Amino acid sequence: MEVVKRECDVRLFSRLRVLLLVLLIGASFARAAPNPPQLAITHVAVIDSRANTPRFDQTVLIANGRIVAMGLVARIKPSKDARVIDATGKFLIPGLWDMHVHLAGLNADPAWSKQVLLPLLLANGVTGVRDMGGDLDVLLAWKREIESGTLLGPHIVASGPFLVSSGKKTPEQYPVTNTDEARAAVRGLKLRGADFVKIISLPSKEVFFAVADEAKKQGIPFAGHLPFQVSVIEASDSGIRSIEHLLYSAFSLSFSSKEDDLRSRLVAAEEKGDSVAWEQIAHEADATYSKEKADALFAALKRNKTWVTPTLASLDITAHPEDWSADDPLLAFVPPSLAQQWRDSIKDAEMKERAAWLARQAANDWKLTGELHHAGIPLLVGSDSLDPFVFPGESLHRELAEMVRAGLSPAEALGAATAGAAQFLGRERDLGTVEAGKIADLVLLDGSPLENIANTQRVAAVVRAGAYFDRAALDQLLAGAKAAAAAVPATK
Repeated sequence: MEVVKRECDVRLFSRLRVLLLVLLIGASFARAAPNPPQLAITHVAVIDSRANTPRFDQTVLIANGRIVAMGLVARIKPSKDARVIDATGKFLIPGLWDMHVHLAGLNADPAWSKQVLLPLLLANGVTGVRDMGGDLDVLLAWKREIESGTLLGPHIVASGPFLVSSGKKTPEQYPVTNTDEARAAVRGLKLRGADFVKIISLPSKEVFFAVADEAKKQGIPFAGHLPFQVSVIEASDSGIRSIEHLLYSAFSLSFSSKEDDLRSRLVAAEEKGDSVAWEQIAHEADATYSKEKADALFAALKRNKTWVTPTLASLDITAHPEDWSADDPLLAFVPPSLAQQWRDSIKDAEMKERAAWLARQAANDWKLTGELHHAGIPLLVGSDSLDPFVFPGESLHRELAEMVRAGLSPAEALGAATAGAAQFLGRERDLGTVEAGKIADLVLLDGSPLENIANTQRVAAVVRAGAYFDRAALDQLLAGAKAAAAAVPATK
């Protein structure tokens, strides 16, 4: 009994210590980042997602959470009581958006993700996220707290539980087996306050089109994976807002001269649970690429204004388990039980067996991403974080680098994660660029991302709705996230 009591005391002390740390961090932010009448960032080079060169020696004035003026230092004068930040040698970009995350579902348990993931994202310069499937009540509660200023975190755009073809109904998934259930699900999610509907798998083409039709009737966007029965052109023509992943939506089939044959074989393989056949079909699709098919596909996507989220980094990470490290310092931001699962996966024979195939598909996804971009198809930057070794925050910077590797310029990749996200969300008046009138969501960098996209990781400070968090404050955020992760009780 004495041993049990000591263990309980230790656990209680650990949780109290984390709570105290979080409170202290909140108090320190109140002291370190007050809201003075004005915040002035001076002598800074501004990169606003619309030009290939920075605007040097700028002053950006911020008040009441928005940018109120900006221009050359000689022309813009802060008020006498302004807080002035000399940003000589630094670069100011709009806040970054991760357009494919899971904050409250899958591997992210709301019991700990609020204290771990929200600060972790913000400390990495991510000021907005699109959640692609999770507990809607939790996400909407966080969203209200964040927008009211009582919770520090990125903007949240949430879909709630994603639609699936089978399984139990849970906070993160909503099974639908026929067209009536599909329509009811869309109506129900709209009533609950979801920003959009996410699909991950559906039992038939008819159910897919029922979702599309009901979403149009209800005036709510829908996005997600494509069922194997549905081609990219069919999905685009149905009004899907964005297609997530290239591989898992069988994107390459729509480029193939053998699309109809391969698609029917793929549907049959899925029904049998034959993953080996899927791998072979994917290879055949890659080998039968048709420029004529590609041109028709690009024309449809442009005509329908369909966006694509490639999620290249998560696939590349999954395809190279030999690069995973049991000593990765970022594992400190994952609860111990989940971190151990990831360490165990390093030795997983089945995962290693699939890695070579995934690596080949990743190479094809880079090629297709470059072609989509050069054809003028708008792309979103999404990390699909919390797959094994896909760390929130850090993985968005990796995705930016992968998109540059696929053929985007650094300016184009940065624009996709800022102005592009704002355009997709219909929030261009508030977000996406550094200019007067916009919400002051900004990231101050120690190097130019136009010269090297990796410089997005060199975060010197973050401005969130006008509140300024310097490097010391961001490090406190990271320390709090790490402590909260370490304090998560082990799961059985």
